[in-house]
Amino acid sequence: MRRLVEPDRSVSESFAWLGGLLIVPTAIRASVDTGALGLPFITYWPSLLICSLALEARYAVVFAVVAAITAQRLFGGGAWFEAVTAGRVVFFVLFALSGGLIIATGATLRGAMRAVSSINAQQEHYNRELRHRVRNMLTLIQALASRGPRAASPMDFYKEFSQRIDGLAAASDLLQIGAEAEGRLPELVRSTTAPFDSNGRIRLTGEPCRLPTGSCIPLIMALHELCTNAVKHGALSNDGGHVEVNWFIGAEGQTLYLLWTERGGPRVLPPAREGLGTRLLMPQPGIEGLELNFDPDGVWCEMRINGAQAITG
Repeated sequence: MRRLVEPDRSVSESFAWLGGLLIVPTAIRASVDTGALGLPFITYWPSLLICSLALEARYAVVFAVVAAITAQRLFGGGAWFEAVTAGRVVFFVLFALSGGLIIATGATLRGAMRAVSSINAQQEHYNRELRHRVRNMLTLIQALASRGPRAASPMDFYKEFSQRIDGLAAASDLLQIGAEAEGRLPELVRSTTAPFDSNGRIRLTGEPCRLPTGSCIPLIMALHELCTNAVKHGALSNDGGHVEVNWFIGAEGQTLYLLWTERGGPRVLPPAREGLGTRLLMPQPGIEGLELNFDPDGVWCEMRINGAQAITG
């Protein structure tokens, strides 16, 4: 039944189906009798039902009309209204109602089965996406936990690990499974930086674009880390600093370049040791290139993400 209902058939294929569905009942009726048993159209009812299931409703209507003319001419003794009588009118109305009911039933069943098939396909897509995200999440948690041996004490590890897990949870909240807009800029950057930008000191500039799914969480985590550092030590730790986030699609049309620049903050000193945050700000699956620089005038970070697409219109 699925093979009958689900395919989208072209105009030429639809007319080929019409021809086959018309020829088969005509040949069967001609081989059995030539109209002696009466009811010239009854042989075509199964074909009409199949037609309404396999093709769009307009083709089923065409089939009903052509089959009615063929059946009446070959097996019904002439045109219906060659002589108009009450009986002929009643039989024509009954034929129209019966044919319409078959077409409506077939079209409804066809639509319902196609809708169920679409829902099943969408559900499978969401399941695959969920499995992929769970694997990515476990990989990230494993990377976060690997920071443990370098922590000064178990309590330091617990506090830092808890903060990163909170950041990961916030990043996950921004991503809705199956949502087309989940990897769009500027929405993703704005949502990530908003909790750190109470007075409008994070300025965003860039063209609308869509990111590949695998780049969303790594980018959110990297931006979350940059925001956290800026609030603690950088341009957002005083009253005069600000952050500029700029991005653009490269000339080849598939690579996103994003630059984080801090200005007006305290003088920057390189970190004394490599922490978990540094590990989040490194090239990784989803962020193919990342350069972090502790310029004395302000931290800047450049990222490169492959597979981005500009959104036009």
